[in-house]
Amino acid sequence: MISNYFRSALRNFNRNKGYSLINILGLSLGITATIFILLYINDELGYDKHFRLYDRLYRVEGDFMINNKHDRFAVSSMAIGPALKIEMPEIEMYCRFNGNDNLIIRYQEKEFIEKQSYFADSTAPVMFTLDFVEGTPENALTEPFTIIMSKSQAKKYFGDEEAYGKTIITGNGRSYKVTGVFEDLPANTHMKFDILLSMETLATLFGAERFRSLEPGAFWNVNSYTYILLSENAGINQVLEKFPALYDKYMKEIGDQINASFTMLATRIDKVHHTSKLSADLPVGNKAYIYVFGIVAIFILLLAAINYMNLATARASARAREVGLRKVVGANRTQLAWQFMSESLILAVASFIISLGIMQLLLPLFNEISGKQLSFSFYENPDVFAGMLGIALFTGLLSGAYPALFLSSFQPAKVLKGKLHTGNKGSWLRKGLVTFQLLISVSMITGTLVIYKQLNYMKDADVGFDKENVMVVEVQDTAFRKRTDVFRKELLQNPGILNASMSFGVPGGRHGIQVMRVEKEEKMQEYAMNLIPCDYDFIDLLKLELVKGRNFSREMGSDKLEAVIINETVAKALGWNDDALGKKIHHNFELDGTGGRMMKVIGVVKDFHFTSLHNKIEPIVLFIPEFPMNLLTIRLKPEAGSATIDYIREKWQEYGANRPFDYYFLDKDYEDKYLAESNLGKVFTIFAALSIFIALLGLIGLASFSAMQRTKEIGIRKVLGASVQNIVGMFYKESVILVFIALLIASPLSWYFLDQWLGNFAYHINLGWITFIISGFIALIITILSVSFHSLKAASANPVNAIKYE
Repeated sequence: MISNYFRSALRNFNRNKGYSLINILGLSLGITATIFILLYINDELGYDKHFRLYDRLYRVEGDFMINNKHDRFAVSSMAIGPALKIEMPEIEMYCRFNGNDNLIIRYQEKEFIEKQSYFADSTAPVMFTLDFVEGTPENALTEPFTIIMSKSQAKKYFGDEEAYGKTIITGNGRSYKVTGVFEDLPANTHMKFDILLSMETLATLFGAERFRSLEPGAFWNVNSYTYILLSENAGINQVLEKFPALYDKYMKEIGDQINASFTMLATRIDKVHHTSKLSADLPVGNKAYIYVFGIVAIFILLLAAINYMNLATARASARAREVGLRKVVGANRTQLAWQFMSESLILAVASFIISLGIMQLLLPLFNEISGKQLSFSFYENPDVFAGMLGIALFTGLLSGAYPALFLSSFQPAKVLKGKLHTGNKGSWLRKGLVTFQLLISVSMITGTLVIYKQLNYMKDADVGFDKENVMVVEVQDTAFRKRTDVFRKELLQNPGILNASMSFGVPGGRHGIQVMRVEKEEKMQEYAMNLIPCDYDFIDLLKLELVKGRNFSREMGSDKLEAVIINETVAKALGWNDDALGKKIHHNFELDGTGGRMMKVIGVVKDFHFTSLHNKIEPIVLFIPEFPMNLLTIRLKPEAGSATIDYIREKWQEYGANRPFDYYFLDKDYEDKYLAESNLGKVFTIFAALSIFIALLGLIGLASFSAMQRTKEIGIRKVLGASVQNIVGMFYKESVILVFIALLIASPLSWYFLDQWLGNFAYHINLGWITFIISGFIALIITILSVSFHSLKAASANPVNAIKYE
């Protein structure tokens, strides 16, 4: 039976090679695109599920309420984990990660800067089920000055030698013993680390009593990522319900004094990447993109299936006599339906095999464009392969269902007498399917235009400072930090360097948040604000705009201890508005309101985007600290080249900086904040182009068949005096109507979904009708081009031959 169906499909392919090739090409491209999307979605949904205890592993987060202002953080205090373990039997263990960015590691002659390293508790290897290839996870980080690293990092330092037991030196001169090597973490991990250093090291360096303190003050300093592992029969709601009692015991005393409260939040580790919208978080994804690509996959499959249905039903008359003869010799409708369905399934399987080859060929390019590290193997991903095959078979069933029912319904007496008329019903069905194809194409074009408009808006938006030609260098060496003022003056001797400044934060980077006391309604009240400790030149270097007051001045001796500059958001939030100058801000105060620094506002800068445009501008204060800072920011002349950078490097080494010269440019770092959107734009554009191409294939096939079906009509029209322009215009008129209908339906649907996507950004473009008009115009041009060749050919033919043909 199957062989008979296969032979029938092969005969049909040979009879209609042109249309069959269009179908195979369309289905192959549609299935290929869907396979890529399936791999993408599978990777996104697999975030952190490689950790075998992920269903019991939660990240502790916090909701701070200070003077009725909410601040939600992904980080928590160092004390919260130990306290939870003590107070709640539902918690099996906890682990804290304390960031250690740009760690310098030396081994013999090798020296590298590690950007994904943390201090971590000894429980980290067990909780995160790291697969050790050297050492044992249970005791790898129990001792101070121990370190574990990924397999690729170990190979980088030690080659093929065993890493276990070897000693490495960090940039500050401390020695660490390698006590473990683990398999590299997959790319779809939200907490990415290559190197973990023992948290016990910090206890040794800063004092065990201070480090392990559970005093009330220890709970209000948030600086670590904390994870808890629940017991097997425990639920996170039990922990959250018990937390108020823990708050009352450990935190309430200080909370009442500073008019604040704290609510514990928790997110299961496999949900963090797609649900977190917290401050001080690691880079996270957007679950909306999964839905977007899922919809795109459905669209592309529908386009390919519609092509098949359209061409199959359009060529109904070509197979009508075959159906009639088969029915005469005894075939029933069910057998005929299965025959036509099997043909579409065989075609889909053939397309699937071709699509696997295309997918393997294009996978490296897709990874480069999407920023993913996707791979596929039948043996490693049998579930994905099964899903791919299922998609192909579903596409075949979807494509062949209606043609099978339609073709098998022909009456043998009529078709053998040549009286088959599909009538307006078939014509309207084909027009409806073409309209649906155009609807999808218009939606995809609109989505692509909006994504790129938003990307360009983010890249070109006025962020409130000048990010061009600004180099940032981290100064880790504490001895060198004390000499940066002299180093800065040395740099300014180079004509390619315009300015240099030291700070404890730059736009796009990490920054501190602290509760300060502010003058409000004739008394001091607590208020949480972002801190940027900086020197006198920071504002000038970034070209921040002062809207009130003045900048820091070396001529004003009191500025070093008493001056503070705020942004407009602070002035508005506190109700200072035009009276901000001279207002008091108390920094680093004691619980009784004494100590710290009482500063006065000397200036207000125009609001600027310290983070990306994903986030609203928050209250920011700038002041000159009493301690050395760690970020050197250098503004270069636009024409400055590699010689200027070489000069900075030489001076860096000359002044004895105890680390390699490593830098980045602020504008490039800022662009990286939109990498996910940029990748989305590239991938979406490819799929949009592919969907348009598949629709184009169907339109070309239908135009060819339509011109052939109307050969007699065209001949008669020409005999009666119709010109080529009249006949071509007739085809164009039909196309314009279909595009207009598609645009009317697609516009409100696209508007809704794109408006939801733009809601992910605190600052975004406005959706205007011009975008939808442009999309419709592009779809119209594509449609006209696709029907032009066959309509012109038919209109230019000799009418006598056309009538004879009929």
